[in-house]
Amino acid sequence: MSANNALQLASIDFDGIKNDLKSFLSNQTELGDYNYEGSTMQIMLNLLAYNTYKNAFYLNMVGNEMFLDSAQIRDNVVSRAKMLGYTPRSAQGPTATLQVTITPDDSPDTITIPASTQFETLIDGIKYVYVNPEAAVVNANATGVYSTNIDITEGRPFAFRFDVSDASPVRYIIPNQNVDTRSISVRVQESSSNTSQTTWNSATDITTVTGNTNAYFIDENSDSKYELKFGDNAVGKSLNNGNIVIVDYRICNGTVTQGANTFTSPSSIAGYTSISSKIVAASAGGSEQESITSVKFNAPRNYQAQNRAVTIDDYEALVRNNFGDIGAVSVWGGQENDPPTYGKVFISVKPNTGFFISQTRKDDIETFLSTKNVLSITPEIVDPTYKFVVPTIAVKYNPNLTSSTAGAIVDTIGNRVIQYELSDLVAFGKDYASSELIRQIYTANEAISSMEIDLRMMKNFIPTTTAKTTYNIPFNDSLLNITGSTILRIPPQAHPGQGLTVSSSKFTYESRTNSYFDDDGFGNVRIFYLDESGVRVYTNRLAGTVNYTTGLITLNELLITAYDGSALEIYAVPAKESISSVRNQILAITEAKITLFDTNLKRITSSTSNVSTQGSSATVVGSGVISTVF
Repeated sequence: MSANNALQLASIDFDGIKNDLKSFLSNQTELGDYNYEGSTMQIMLNLLAYNTYKNAFYLNMVGNEMFLDSAQIRDNVVSRAKMLGYTPRSAQGPTATLQVTITPDDSPDTITIPASTQFETLIDGIKYVYVNPEAAVVNANATGVYSTNIDITEGRPFAFRFDVSDASPVRYIIPNQNVDTRSISVRVQESSSNTSQTTWNSATDITTVTGNTNAYFIDENSDSKYELKFGDNAVGKSLNNGNIVIVDYRICNGTVTQGANTFTSPSSIAGYTSISSKIVAASAGGSEQESITSVKFNAPRNYQAQNRAVTIDDYEALVRNNFGDIGAVSVWGGQENDPPTYGKVFISVKPNTGFFISQTRKDDIETFLSTKNVLSITPEIVDPTYKFVVPTIAVKYNPNLTSSTAGAIVDTIGNRVIQYELSDLVAFGKDYASSELIRQIYTANEAISSMEIDLRMMKNFIPTTTAKTTYNIPFNDSLLNITGSTILRIPPQAHPGQGLTVSSSKFTYESRTNSYFDDDGFGNVRIFYLDESGVRVYTNRLAGTVNYTTGLITLNELLITAYDGSALEIYAVPAKESISSVRNQILAITEAKITLFDTNLKRITSSTSNVSTQGSSATVVGSGVISTVF
C-alpha cells in the first residue's frame, strides 16, 4: 500500500483537479493496475473533476458574496451594507422652480396650490410629470396679481394600502421600482370603521426614536424595491391589529428629465383655470439609484460618520450619501483660507452633469448639514473654481515606422489628451503631470520618437467695466520666476498676449483696444499695447503684483472698459511640469495645441489648434473679485 494515499487537491482548475484524482486512485492498492487513460475511467475522472470544480467555483462565489468588498450581486451588497446601518440612495427626480401666476375671476384672500399638483414636460415626445411636494399659498401682490415661485419635482404620484393583520401578517413592500424614497409619506388609519389617521415619519436618527415614536424604517429589498418596517414598542411604536397603512410616494425617472425648462400648467388650480407658468430654474438634482460601486464606497464611510459631521470625512460621506446628483466633494476648514475664516467648514461640490449646482441645491445641503454638525461650526457651500491647463504639445515622428497618416496620428494624440483629462483631471484633488500625459501620448503610435510640452495655466473672470476694481487671481501653484534660478523655457519674443510668466487675452484699457498683461520678472504686473510695428508700449508698469511662490496675481484698482470673448483670460507659466489642485480647485484642459513634426521632411505636416476636451467646451467663468482666497 502507498505510504501516502490521501487525496491531495492542491489545484483549482479542471485539469489540475483531474490529475489529483488520477494520482489518488492510482495510489490505491485495489485500483493501482487500472488504465486511467482508458475511455471508461476517463469518463469517471471527468465526472468527478467537473463535480469538484463546480463545487469549488460555487463555494468561492458564495464566499465572495459574504463580504461587502467582493460581493457582486446587488441584493447581497445591499444586505452587507444594511449590517452597517446604510440604506442605498434611491433614484431621485430632478427639481425645477416655476413662477406660477393665477388670474382668478374674483378676489380671494389667498389661493392654495395643493400638494402634488401636476405639471408636465415633453422630452423626445414623451410626457413626464412634475409635482409640487408641498402645498403653496399664493397671496395677491400690490397690483392684485396672484403669483409665487414653487419647486416642482419629477415623479408620478402613487398610493398603496396595507392591511395589518396578526392572523395574516404581511411585509410592507412598496410594489414599484424607481421609487423616490424622499417622497414616501406614511399614514396609519385606525381601522376600516375608524377612519382617523396618524402621520408616521421616517426614522433618520435612531437616538431620537423611543417606544412611543410614530416612526418607520426604510430598507431596500430584492428587485430594487423598498420595504417599510415598523417598531416593536421598544424602538418605535408598533402597529396594531386592524390598522391600515397608507403609503404615498412618487415613481421617478432619475436623470432622464434633467435640464427640463419648459412646462405645461394644469388645466385648473383651486377651481381657477387662468394659469400661466414661467421657468425660474431648469430642473436639476436628479440621480439614478445608487450603484453597487457607490454602495461599496459609501457604506463604510457612512458607518464611520455615524450620522454626524465632525471630521472632514464625515461631511464628505454625508453629502455623497444624501445627494445623488453630486459627483465630487471637497471639504476643508476655514483656517486654510487666506485670510483664515474660523468657525466655518467649507464644502465645494461638483454635480454629475454640468459644472455648478443651483443656489437652491446649496441651501438644501447647508440646511441638511446644519442638523448634523457641531453647533459652533457653520457649513458653507462654495462653487468650485476651475484652473485650466493649457498644453502646447510638439511631437516628432518617423513616417517610415507607421502606415498611419499624419492627420490620423494627430487625431489619436488628441484622443489621448481627452482620455487623460477624463481619467486624471476634472475632479477635486486631481493633479496634472506632464510626465503621465507624455507616457499616454507615446502609446498613440509606434512612430513617435520624441515630444515636448510647453505648459501654461489659465483662469478667467468677468471684469467690472464701469468702475475701478481690484482683482485676485489665485493659481495656488509656484510660477516661473525668471529672476531666480529657474531656466527660462519659453522665448521672450512671444506673440501678443503671451509674455514671460504672466500673459492675458486682449482687453481695452485707457481707450487702447489691444491691451494685454505681462510681468517684469520682479513681481510687477504691467499693461501694454502693441503699436503698428508690433512693439510693446507700456501704459502701466505697476498694474498689479504677482507672487511667484504662491501663484497669487493681484490687479490693483483697474478700470477695464471692454474685453474680448466671454471673459478676460489670465495665463501664467508654472515653475514645474506639474500643476496641483487644492481645496475647491478643479483642473481641466483647454486650448490644447498639437503639432506633428516629420523627421524625414524636416517640417510640421499636421497640427490642431484646439483639442475638444471637456475644458475647451466649458462655459466656466470665475470671479476675480474675491475677498478670500480658497
